[in-house]
Order: sequence, then C-alpha cells, then structure tokens
Amino acid sequence: MTNGGSDGFGAAATWHHGLVARWWALFRHDGPEIAFFRRFVAAGEPALDVGCGTGRLLVPYVRDGLDVDGADASADMIDHCRAAASAVGAAPNLYVQPAHELDIDRSYSTVLMCGTFGVGSIDGQDAAGLERIRAHLAPGGTFVMDYETAEHWTPRIAPDTGAPPPGSERQRGPDGDEYALRQRVVAVDDSGRQVRREMHAWRWHDGELVGDERHVLTYVRYRPGEIVDLLGRAGFVDVSVIGGYDGTTPTPQHAFLVYVARTPS
Repeated sequence: MTNGGSDGFGAAATWHHGLVARWWALFRHDGPEIAFFRRFVAAGEPALDVGCGTGRLLVPYVRDGLDVDGADASADMIDHCRAAASAVGAAPNLYVQPAHELDIDRSYSTVLMCGTFGVGSIDGQDAAGLERIRAHLAPGGTFVMDYETAEHWTPRIAPDTGAPPPGSERQRGPDGDEYALRQRVVAVDDSGRQVRREMHAWRWHDGELVGDERHVLTYVRYRPGEIVDLLGRAGFVDVSVIGGYDGTTPTPQHAFLVYVARTPS
C-alpha cells in the first residue's frame, strides 16, 4: 500500500497518481463540462487545458481536430492522456507542470481549467497559477474555469473503514480487472478553509486483490467573491460569473460556478 502524505497542512498533496490515475483513465469519460468548455475552445485556438488529467476534455477535442495542448502536475495522468490521445490518432503537446509553475513556449487564445482550481495547492499557489495562466494568454485571450461552491458541501472527517469494498461497489475495466475507489475527509484546518481528503483505490485480478493504494489531496475552499478578486489581481479584466454549465445567471442552487475572464487587448 502506498500513502501520498500525512494529515497535516505543511505541503500540498494530490491523489492523481498510480492506481487512482488509472481509475480516472478507465472510468471518467463524460460530463456536461465537455460540451460546455468546447464552445470556448472552438472560438479561440490554440487552447491550453490546465489540469488536463487523463484527457477527459482534451481527448475529445483533439480527436475532432481542435488545437489543444495540456498540462498537469501528475506525470501518471499525462501518460494516460497521451495514450488516450494516441488511440484517437492525435498527438497534442502535453506537459508535466502544475499551474503555478506553468512555463510553455507558446501563446494561447484560450486557457481552460476544469475541476482543478484550488486542488492540490497551498496558500499562494492558486494566485501564482492565475498569474502564470495570464502570462500564457495572448492579448484579448480568454480564460475559463469552473469551481464548486463552498456552500454546497460541509467537510466532515470520516473514519477509515479499512475493509475493501464488496463486489457490488467495484467496476470492471476493459482489461477484465475490477476496480474500486473511495474518498473521505481526513483533516480540516481550524478555519475550515483548507481540507485534506484521502482517496483509496483497489484493483482485483481474477478475484485476487493485486493493488491497494492511498493518496491524499489538499483542497482550498474559496468563495465566489474571492475568486473574482484573485482574477483581478492576476491581471484579468471583464470577469463574469456563470451559473453551472447551463449558461444562466448564478443562483444558490448551482453547485458549480464558471468564471470567464480576459486578458487586456
């Protein structure tokens, strides 16, 4: 069993490695975000997918001929993304880089960030990441990102059950093996602003447990006004907030908000 870190908050941590990354590659292929973000990519190429993971968004885009590069902090995720892109006949530029260390020798018309802002970071890194993203956008370029509203979930520390999931909780992969994934909150800082979650992944081959990994992830919780302020301080202009992936005015019922900003022309 591997463990991706402790329960403390001294350093950022992510769970997107090893068996967890494999699970993402095998079972995370859909979602309303794919069609929603596509419109921005199609309206402004080339595009960069920051936190592209295993290519849930990027691969359908490059399959359809859109010019999209990808960056992710996890080398394992990038390897899965490259394999998935190759399977559809594409070879996008892919980089193992977290947002706050983004350094690509290319300028983009669009940068997208889906499900990754505040994930695997510590104080200061998210602001630095926005600055690096702005530096990679052409004048008048568009940055679009989503973020889960803090009001829609209350982190509660959960005990470790220890026992592997029963067969009813497992999924069979195309390789014939069975997989399962569980997550739980393991620590919350005194302010409730920083949360650490654990992801526990298992793999069975012919009914025998052959993989068992734990990784932890640091998650920073922001309120909408804080994100708008961070975008402004990073040098973005014309910041707008959209309710979820339906393009409507934000309401308290929206679990996700989308932020669209531009660089000065």
